Amino acid sequence: MRAFSGRGLLAVVLTAFLAGFAFGSPLSSRLLSLVPPGAGIVAGFENRGAANLHGRLLLTTHNNRLDLEDFDALTGVDSKRAFDEVIEVAAAPSGGALSDHLLLVAGSFDREQIFRSMELNGAQNFQYQGQQVLLIRPLTRERGDMLDPRWMVILDNRTCIFGTSWLVKQALRRYDQHAVTDSLLEERLSLLRRDVTSWNVLVGSARNEKNINFAQPQSAWAQLQQDTEVLMVAARFGSKIRVDFSIHANAERGPEFFTRKAGLFAGALLNKPNPETASPEEAMHRLENFSLEPNRVQGSVKLSPGQFAGWCEHLYRVRASVVPASTNGD
Repeated sequence: MRAFSGRGLLAVVLTAFLAGFAFGSPLSSRLLSLVPPGAGIVAGFENRGAANLHGRLLLTTHNNRLDLEDFDALTGVDSKRAFDEVIEVAAAPSGGALSDHLLLVAGSFDREQIFRSMELNGAQNFQYQGQQVLLIRPLTRERGDMLDPRWMVILDNRTCIFGTSWLVKQALRRYDQHAVTDSLLEERLSLLRRDVTSWNVLVGSARNEKNINFAQPQSAWAQLQQDTEVLMVAARFGSKIRVDFSIHANAERGPEFFTRKAGLFAGALLNKPNPETASPEEAMHRLENFSLEPNRVQGSVKLSPGQFAGWCEHLYRVRASVVPASTNGD
């Protein structure tokens, strides 16, 4: 079994906080080159000018969610800030839980104003490889929840890097080296439809199997991720919300495995009481853009805003959590 490990894996849908003007496929992102290879989760969304395109779907860890909330609060002193796109990253350096986390934001910022305000509130300023860095300790409201201090760097008043030091250092190294986007991430994102404004890439790892629990272990969401090597979910917001998915696994699992996964996903999106009962024929009837290949299945479902909100609430109820580390050496 392959499992996706992350404390509080959940879906969030909110209107974007400030409208930007980015437009293009996920591959056009200027933040992708900063994402270190080997991440367990990479998720992003764009701010677009049209109000009906605002929204985001993030399947990330609890720490990623806190990073986004804290970034919004910490940079709020800059009344002219603007965001074009956001990418969240979660990684497991030791092969265990996804404990390291990173937030990348492209836009327009007043670094001097933001840093001056944060230093007045206790943040420590230092230099790392020629960049000004703020060391931010867990905020009072999240102590006991957010365990690690984080680094914040703002490059040229256009790109903010915020997260645990291990990932921030990697992102800065890639920036200094003018690195190109990791080829495997680029290959995966190339499979997404060009008009999506929010996307997620979740990579399964057999080593995480013992570190993951679901609040509802028999839910369609939990079953969907079993034995799945890569799960990609993306959304296109409008009067109807189109949710695309792509599920990758070893081709030896056969077409029945992939068709069943498609049925689970379609059933969960459409809020079926028991998605497991959906027949392959019913799943295919409900899905648009359905495609079945030896090692991959993909498709789309269109939802009303109310249906989409219900699905997000379902994902929150069945969210994953990490099993605490054993203290007896097992």
